[in-house]
Order: sequence, then structure tokens, then C-alpha cells
Amino acid sequence: MDEVLLPAAQPDEFDRLLRGAIDVHVHGQPDLSAGLPNRGADVDVARLAHAYGMSGWVLKSHLWSTMDRAGAVQRAMAETGFTVYGSITLNPPAGGLEPAVVELAAAHGARVVFLPTWGAAADVARDGYISMLLRRISPSFGEYNDRTAIALCDSTGALSGRARAVVDACHALGLALATGHASVEESRAVAEYCAGIGQRLLVTHPLHYAKDAARLREFVDMGAYLEFCNAPLVHPDGHLTIRDVHEALAGVGPERAILTTDVFSRWVPPEPECLRMFVEQLAYLGWTAEQIATMVAANPRAFLGVPV
Repeated sequence: MDEVLLPAAQPDEFDRLLRGAIDVHVHGQPDLSAGLPNRGADVDVARLAHAYGMSGWVLKSHLWSTMDRAGAVQRAMAETGFTVYGSITLNPPAGGLEPAVVELAAAHGARVVFLPTWGAAADVARDGYISMLLRRISPSFGEYNDRTAIALCDSTGALSGRARAVVDACHALGLALATGHASVEESRAVAEYCAGIGQRLLVTHPLHYAKDAARLREFVDMGAYLEFCNAPLVHPDGHLTIRDVHEALAGVGPERAILTTDVFSRWVPPEPECLRMFVEQLAYLGWTAEQIATMVAANPRAFLGVPV
């Protein structure tokens, strides 16, 4: 990837809405499999993101922790000031809802903990997209996924003791927490508990599961951040449009919203270009540069617990 050619081909001030942005939902290469070359090498894409004016990323993987990878990219980018944060997703390969895993991840440099994604019982029940892809890679995955599905709540709908222990560990260690692929009901239980102890929380792509403005506002009222990502807007099977995002944002306001990409498909542009497309479309629909900066720069920093 030529880190000069793509920016040079862009309109004047192409980076105007991305200066200082941190994307807190970046999938690296490889993510699901080395046999799926869906994007360029992490360092090359990070250099491009820096050329777009961005300040940093959170690297996420559905399968493995990303702290080592984030550290390697960070070292390669040391002269730029671009910051790459590592994370862990509490799917079955990582041990699931284990506070010890959170503690060890923090010791290894993690900044964000994602609750289960494809490993969430709610995601297994709806036969999530990532599970479909993983079944193509691993002949044994379907049985494994069914057998190891993780519920965040008990039979009464209350947050389970293991889930509370994970949230407590995040809070004690100053880590940011995201809901992964939890159901709306599970996410609400997590948000209530986080509100009670002051834990920073991001409700991950809630428009995948609920568009009702009142329901989204409940999360905001509990102090959670809401993620709005570009991935479903550029997917052939996506059910969302930029106007759906616009309407949801109009219902909740930019004050607790975070814009991300979450892209890892071969047909999409590199991550920074995806984010640029996203914010420029929102600008076209009337969102101001100040509001966009809140959603791509100030709020991600606050969620991560880093200085604004």
C-alpha cells in the first residue's frame, strides 16, 4: 500500500473531520484467518490512518488478544505519535467470563475488554455473521460454538456473578469495557451494573439489534457510550443505511456517541478511508465538524480514559 498515493488523490482537506480521531473498533490482518487477506498489513494501514490525521486505534480480534500486535505496530509508529491500544475479547478461546483473564490482559497492556462476540449465547441463538464465517474456516466450529456459548445473565435476567466479576476487574484496573455481541437485555443489565460502580462502557453497534430511540436513550441515561459503526453500511447484506445512523444520532445526540469502522471485508476501502466516508456522509446530512469531532475524537478518548 502506498501511504502517499491515496491521500494525494483525495479532495483538498480530505482529513478535515478525522484530525485527532481514534477508531476504537479496528480489525487487523489477520483477524479470523490468515487465509482471508481482507486488508493490508497493520503497520501499512496505521501509517495511512496517520496520514489521514487520525491519532490512534484500538485493535480488536474475535479470536485472540491484540496486545502484542498493538505493541509491534506502536513501535513501528513511534515517531508519529499515533497510538495503538490492545484489547481482549472474552470469547471461549480467551477463557470466557474470567476476571483472571482480564487481570492478566491488563498486565499485558490491554486497554479495552470486549465481552463475548461470536461466543455470546445471544449471538449463537441468532446464528451471527462471524459464526457463519468461522464455520467455513473450522469444520469443528459449529459444535464448539454451541457447546461453549456464554450467557451474561442468569435465568431471572440478572447479570451473572461471573459477568459482574469481569466488570469489577475492569473497574479496578481502569480498563474500558464494551458489550460485544450481547443482546439488548444483557447490554442493559451490564449498563445498569456499570452505572452503579462508575465503569466506562461502550454499547457495541446497538443498531444491529435495536433502532428504538427510547431504548438507545436508556443506555445514554445510564452513562454508557453508544457505538455507531460503518461496517453494516458497506456490507452487501447490510440492513442499515447512513440515514438510519443519522436518525439514531438525532435521537440520542452526539454527547455519548462514538463513530467507528468495524470493517474487515475485502470489498471495503482501508479503515481510515471507511471512517472518512462515514463522517463526510454525516456532514452532508447536517452534522457539524464540532459534533463529529466529539464522536470521533473526544468521546473515544473519554471512553478509553486517556487525556483529551
